[in-house]
Amino acid sequence: MFDSCDFLLGKDQTIIIVIPEKLPRAETYTVSVTDKNIVFKAGQNNVGEVPYQGEEVYKRIAGNIQIGLVEYPPYSRFPDHITQVAYVEVRRAA
Repeated sequence: MFDSCDFLLGKDQTIIIVIPEKLPRAETYTVSVTDKNIVFKAGQNNVGEVPYQGEEVYKRIAGNIQIGLVEYPPYSRFPDHITQVAYVEVRRAA
């Protein structure tokens, strides 16, 4: 399970999430976002949880139905494409 990630911000409110490892195989991936954290799921299993600050990041993620993920494990070459796509679930902070 990972506890950090990075964001690539593009034009027109686009965003891609860069995660620091390879995701386990799953039929679907989900990114559940609040204004305080992001939970990553592979199928039904939580595989990462990342606290963050930033209204801009929240708005960009929450404004999408799906979001691109780039898997970038340590010491690997940065991929030249999106490696997975996740559904976005917007939640209220607890």
